[in-house]
Amino acid sequence: MGRKETPETDWTARDETLWTTAEIAVLLKRGELDRRMPQAVPFAMQLGGHEEKIFVHGPFQLLAWVAPGDGSYMHNNSTMVAMGRGAVPAVLAFGAVRAMGNATRRARARELAQPRWIPIDHGTLSVGSFGFYMHTTHALHSWGWKSIHLASLTGPGSLQIDGQSADGPVRWILNSDWAELVFVLWASVCNPDHPQMTGRVWLPEDWATKAMVRSMSGSGYPTFSAFNEVIRGLP
Repeated sequence: MGRKETPETDWTARDETLWTTAEIAVLLKRGELDRRMPQAVPFAMQLGGHEEKIFVHGPFQLLAWVAPGDGSYMHNNSTMVAMGRGAVPAVLAFGAVRAMGNATRRARARELAQPRWIPIDHGTLSVGSFGFYMHTTHALHSWGWKSIHLASLTGPGSLQIDGQSADGPVRWILNSDWAELVFVLWASVCNPDHPQMTGRVWLPEDWATKAMVRSMSGSGYPTFSAFNEVIRGLP
């Protein structure tokens, strides 16, 4: 017989992330974000100076909508010289193999010329009051909210972003447990009427039920009073 999970063992790191996101969303609605204790980071603030606060950080993966290739391929024009009996069949066979190879390379080149979501980076995501930072092994990238022109949650912990980078327009998918928080903070500044914001799509309905069960179990935080305060105060 399998082990029956309790509210305590069923409360995951992902659930804790969503709870923190909900807490910050309530403070945001009340205009009380300054009450949130900032977290220390190893880099200098680039978006808001001394007024900037980092609220959370955690791992991320970044995908870009790009084509791996440009449609070009190496065409094989080699020839074969054969003499004696069997020369003609050998030359014909060589030509057939060469044509098949060229066709395969051509088809592969066409396939690689089609845009798709491709992982391009990963590291630590830091989300704050003026935007977010992506700290990778190669660089530190800062993104202010105004640099994002379009954002939409595509699944749990997955946010599609269209924006303007220093190198031109980009289309990304940000995969992180903090993707929902990035969306909420961006939408509050740039698009409060976003349908995923007004419909509270960023907070899964089944999670709210799980949080309520945990709060009533007395097995830890959130307590029932904290749960009621957050749920009633959500934007």
